[in-house]
Amino acid sequence: MKKLMVALCSAATFCAFAEETTAPVVEETAPVAVEESAPVEQPVVEEAPVAEATPVAEAAPVVEEAPVVEAAPVEQPVVEEAPVEAAPVAEAAPVVEEAPVEVAPASEPVDNLFWGFGNYGVYSGYQLYGSLVNPEPTAQGYIEGNMNLTTDDANFGYLGLGLWSNSDLTGRRRHSYGRIFNEWDFNVHWGKTFWFDDDQTIGLDYRTSIVWYYYPHHMYQKNRPNGKTDTTMDWNHSFALINPIVVPFIDVVHEYHESDGNLLQFGARRAFAVTDNFTLTPSVAFVWRNRSYGWCFPHYGTDANWNKINACLATMKFQLDANYQVSEHFGLFAKVAYCSVVDHDLRAAADISEGDQYGKYKDFAWGGVGVTVNF
Repeated sequence: MKKLMVALCSAATFCAFAEETTAPVVEETAPVAVEESAPVEQPVVEEAPVAEATPVAEAAPVVEEAPVVEAAPVEQPVVEEAPVEAAPVAEAAPVVEEAPVEVAPASEPVDNLFWGFGNYGVYSGYQLYGSLVNPEPTAQGYIEGNMNLTTDDANFGYLGLGLWSNSDLTGRRRHSYGRIFNEWDFNVHWGKTFWFDDDQTIGLDYRTSIVWYYYPHHMYQKNRPNGKTDTTMDWNHSFALINPIVVPFIDVVHEYHESDGNLLQFGARRAFAVTDNFTLTPSVAFVWRNRSYGWCFPHYGTDANWNKINACLATMKFQLDANYQVSEHFGLFAKVAYCSVVDHDLRAAADISEGDQYGKYKDFAWGGVGVTVNF
């Protein structure tokens, strides 16, 4: 019995001890769990968004910027190519205005079978190759029509006819040449531009023409001491190196006149498109003539002295042309030039010239205004 009581007491004591031991553990563990889990979860919650958001934010710009950087170079060549293709067109337009006889065909569309252009204006005088044929006002005009010689496989240039006229607006030369429409120059010509590149920005423009000069008032011809007529003929060759910078040119003239004279006119020009419709073209030209070509240069007043001056660089001319295209087929032009006799002997001849033309003006300004048409 005594042993039983001891056993019961021991069991009761053990149970009591077990409850006391378990309770504190639960109470201490719960706070520890709460205190430890709260701090652990808060850093995880704060760090996780930062860690995840940072890579996403950094990755997004990289992905978005890469296409933008790649797209810009792709578009830039397209924008740069457009001006390169447009440059020849811009250059062609000014060149056409400067010397239509030489360059207009280069800018004409090949699908037009027939095309042409013309102009008519009033000038301060009759200027030819840097020398004054008549220092008083004149009215002059030119028109030409052309036909393209093209097939589906080849371009053989163009063939055309042209007509130039002069009317003296004063009576200065009336005793010799008459006055109104006192000169008509007819020409037949062929030309072609030989392009050196596929973009047609650099090429050699060539034109050859035969010109007949006709003077309808025969007063001067009837009184010629040598009995020869003033109606004569030229064979001309014109070359121009087309390019976007400066266009050099040379004109070769052989005149079937009394003396079969030869003349070279050479120089350079550049057209500037100020606006889509307005073009300025400065140019410089020099004239060399052989000993036989003397009729439009200073002389001593008699036919016998025309050809006594040796071959020389005769004259120079600085010129500025302005063209304004009012509509597709109609425009306005103005031009001004400064001309000077270069050769010393020609200048000396001008000082003592006895004639009333071809030689009294060693240095002079010249210009005119008028209208242009193209079709």
